Amino acid sequence: MIDQTIFKDVNEIHARLLDHRPVLQGHINHFVQEFEDKRQNREPERLEKVLDNVKEMNEKLIPESLKAMQVFLPDVSAKVKVATEMCRKIEDGEILENKQLLQNRASRKERWDEFLKKQYHNCDEIDTDFNQQVERLKTHYEDLEDKLGYSTMASA
Repeated sequence: MIDQTIFKDVNEIHARLLDHRPVLQGHINHFVQEFEDKRQNREPERLEKVLDNVKEMNEKLIPESLKAMQVFLPDVSAKVKVATEMCRKIEDGEILENKQLLQNRASRKERWDEFLKKQYHNCDEIDTDFNQQVERLKTHYEDLEDKLGYSTMASA
C-alpha cells in the first residue's frame, strides 16, 4: 500500500515537472486564438475578391481581348512585315553603300599614290635640273675666271 502511494506521488511529481503537454497545449491554443482574431476572416474575403476578379476576367476581359486581337492583330502583323522589309532594304542599302564607299576609297588611294609618285618624280627632275644648272653656272664662272686671269696676265 505504501508502495502504491509512493508510486502515485512519484508519478504525480514526474507529471508536473517533466510533462509539458498541458503547457504546450495552452500555448498552442493561445497562438491559434490570437492568429484567428488578428486575421478576422480576411482570408475568405480575399478569396472572394480573387474569385470575383477571375469571373470578371473570364466573362469580360478575355472575350474583349480576343475580339480586339482578331480585329487588330492582322493589321499589326502586316505593319511588322512592312517594317521588317524596310529594315532589310535599309540593311541591303547600307551594304551596297559600304561597298561603294570601299571602292571609292580604293580609287582615291590609287589616285593619291599616283599623285605622290608624280610629285616624287617632279622633285627628282627639279633636283637634277638644279644640279645641272649649278654645274653649268660653276663651269661658266670658272671660264670667266680663266678669261679674267688671262686678261690680267696679258695686260701686265
